[in-house]
Amino acid sequence: MRVAVALAAAAGALVVTGAGTVAAHEPGTNGCTLAPDSSYVPVYYDFHAACDQHDLCYINKPHGDTSAGRRVCDDEFRANMKAWCNGYYWRWYQAPARSACRGVADTYYTAVRTFGGAFF
Repeated sequence: MRVAVALAAAAGALVVTGAGTVAAHEPGTNGCTLAPDSSYVPVYYDFHAACDQHDLCYINKPHGDTSAGRRVCDDEFRANMKAWCNGYYWRWYQAPARSACRGVADTYYTAVRTFGGAFF
């Protein structure tokens, strides 16, 4: 997973700040593992719930214990993160921030698709 964090950091998406709040995780989850659940760089995002839901999908395998089932979990993860971005940055003048937030979501998605298989 260190490579996943390095990939995201190289894309400019991950900078850990001390300004975030700590939220409780769902039982059996650990959030976004080695990446921050929320940050203010490049814009504010909070993927805590999406990360926990993704963990639960990997644990419970509701779509099956196959590569296709894993892809559904990962695709739902990306959709949940992008939905958060769309809901938080919903005003027309927030379009640049919304786009940046969705870019962070794409980076997280790429990391789980590339490095998450061992955790499924």
